[in-house]
Amino acid sequence: MRKTAFLTALVASVVLALPAAAADSALMTMFKDMCVGTNAAMAPSLAKADAKGWQALPKEMLAGADFKDMEQFEARYSAEGGGIKMLFAGVGNIDTEWGKTKVNICFVADSMADAEVLLKETQAFAGVQPTAGVGAANQTMWTYVQGPKGNVTAAGMSDADTAKAAKAGTARILLHQKETGLTMVGYAIPRI
Repeated sequence: MRKTAFLTALVASVVLALPAAAADSALMTMFKDMCVGTNAAMAPSLAKADAKGWQALPKEMLAGADFKDMEQFEARYSAEGGGIKMLFAGVGNIDTEWGKTKVNICFVADSMADAEVLLKETQAFAGVQPTAGVGAANQTMWTYVQGPKGNVTAAGMSDADTAKAAKAGTARILLHQKETGLTMVGYAIPRI
């Protein structure tokens, strides 16, 4: 009996000494729920925000050159605790190595998020190194293909292999972006 009590106490002390797994930040949790969990599809992503009581961003605010390649696009926002959380979801067209490509796009943003923490979380989520030489100074981008053994970077893959992945629905373009007063994470899923 004493031996069992000793072993139980030993196991408990070892478990308590192990570092706790860090919980996702609020923004990463939002990304996984609204974008990953919906496969970046517009209607279910917006439905998740609507179910939380988020407000629609006026459509006139989604006009201009930044949205010229979007076929459909809507945004939701919530003002909480002195900050603003946002969801952007839509269907657009981007230039890829296969030509103009239709993509599902889903981004979430938070004015209160810690950009450095989110960058580390986004890197862990991607599971591959960022794609070099793309994006702006305030952006980090990952292009990868989801596979049975984890994500594989698309860098160095042939156009035929990445096109095959896009047709199979396993290609991803993941983006972390820091704007003044707003941190964003989201991705585009090609639909060819």
